[in-house]
Amino acid sequence: MLHKGDAYPTNIDLDSDVFVNENGDLIETFSGNFHANKGFFKYCFNEYDFVDQFLAMVEEREWNSVVSLEKHFQSLFAHCEYGLFIKKDDVKIADVGLTGCEALISRTGSVIISTKGNLSRTLSIFPPVHVVVAYRENLCYDLKNYFGEWNTNDIQALPSMTSIISGPSRTSDIEKTLVLGAHGPIEIHVFFIDQPKPF
Repeated sequence: MLHKGDAYPTNIDLDSDVFVNENGDLIETFSGNFHANKGFFKYCFNEYDFVDQFLAMVEEREWNSVVSLEKHFQSLFAHCEYGLFIKKDDVKIADVGLTGCEALISRTGSVIISTKGNLSRTLSIFPPVHVVVAYRENLCYDLKNYFGEWNTNDIQALPSMTSIISGPSRTSDIEKTLVLGAHGPIEIHVFFIDQPKPF
């Protein structure tokens, strides 16, 4: 015998987590999941350590040009022999796009960027390598934690673009073969600076 159920259940739980929470430090969880997404992770004690590690990677990878439109990162490299490109048009010829981020999502190993602070929609897409710089307060466990802090009542304060990046661009459309760098950077690097954001 068939019984007709309620068309619209009234006891839906929209607050409980769907996934089992991972134990451990947020940055350790992020780095493990980010590596699983084919990303490259570097831990830095402070901004001086970041500059040293970044310049060592520039030399190792033979990157000739890095573009960043954010004034804080431009000032970090102002006294180095390696200068950053600082014009929007330079994104077309740069080897690397260097940006900050809005958040690091530990559970998925994802990076959130937006036009709120990064000043460009193209910096994380055009250059073949995307370098992201993050600080302590950028760490969140899940997307729910990040978006829960948004004030959706103030439409003008919301960024015009928010992007969730989970590893380098990829596709399996061609003969079911995984190809990296299909629609954007072939590499993504996160430099995590273990200090409060200074700006």
